[in-house]
Amino acid sequence: MIDANQRSPGWRPQDCSNCPVPEILQANSSPDLVLEGTVKSGVLGFNRRVEVKAFCSKHLIDVPTPHVGCPQCALEKPGLHALFGGEG
Repeated sequence: MIDANQRSPGWRPQDCSNCPVPEILQANSSPDLVLEGTVKSGVLGFNRRVEVKAFCSKHLIDVPTPHVGCPQCALEKPGLHALFGGEG
């Protein structure tokens, strides 16, 4: 995933140690969730980390909380309205 992002520095094996993608995929198995990973470095190259942005390919919107998923997809499922502040 990181190698496919041309705006990201190259992947290194140690990037996996703090990568959020496995947790996101465990929490959200939506086939419409598209993830983009970018390696970010802190000051002087320290604190290297993986940042993930999410997008819903069904509704064509950014997903602010990938662990929870697309708010529009959730509204289409009975009982999930409560997750996004609605009733039902």
